[in-house]
Amino acid sequence: MQIYDELTYINNTSLALGFFDGLHLGHKVVLKNAIKIAKKNKVSSTVITFVNHPLNILYNQNIEQILTVDEKLNVFKELGIDNVILLDFKDISHIRAKDYIENILVKYFSPIAITTGFNYSFGYKKEGNSELLKEAAAFYNFKYYEIPPFVINGDIVSCSVIRNKLQLGNFVDANKLLGYNFFVSGTVVHGDKIASKLGFPSANIVYPEDKIKIPEGVYFVQVKLDDITYNGVLNHGYCVTKESTEILKTEVHIPYFNKDIYGKSIKISFITKL
Repeated sequence: MQIYDELTYINNTSLALGFFDGLHLGHKVVLKNAIKIAKKNKVSSTVITFVNHPLNILYNQNIEQILTVDEKLNVFKELGIDNVILLDFKDISHIRAKDYIENILVKYFSPIAITTGFNYSFGYKKEGNSELLKEAAAFYNFKYYEIPPFVINGDIVSCSVIRNKLQLGNFVDANKLLGYNFFVSGTVVHGDKIASKLGFPSANIVYPEDKIKIPEGVYFVQVKLDDITYNGVLNHGYCVTKESTEILKTEVHIPYFNKDIYGKSIKISFITKL
């Protein structure tokens, strides 16, 4: 998979457009359709996305991401995307929708097809939508595919719904909408060893700053280490240090596990709050 941090010419490609935060079930249908079209026509598949959330730029919001940029890129690669155009949204936020189609999508990519979700918008002040892409498809001679909404247990699969469930600690429902278990990754660091003295050694990681915040609490989790998955109990919350300062601690205890894993990378998947 090729990753570009600026616009580059990739002619006759199958495009997938979106921010794709969380890469939930609906997102994956969009991406898989773009890949299917690419393979059928023996061309490459290309994602155009952004390093920063568009709403944070447009409306000065602070929307936290479900997946970090690196995590998102890993999923693109696993799915089989050929190219990713990873742009800074600030650089294109001023472009009108019709100009975006003509001077970016058509000029740089000459797409044979474009796939988006049902609620995709683009261009200055979000003036572009699926109807405009349908018109452009006829004019510029490409196929346009609008993926309808996914609904699970009455919930439309969307990032806003998933974020709300994660912020409430409802991982059971959030994971159903994501299609995988929400996770954090990190390197095991040294803690204060208090848990070890009590007979419950724990692995500490630093919770990623650019990841959506979850409630303090105790969680049943699964820990992936060296391609082996272990069940564990995780505590996430603030504690007071010897210097009387509050720090956020994320520490997981794996029963009957006593290996030295300091400096190792682990992936922690959240199953449910206890």
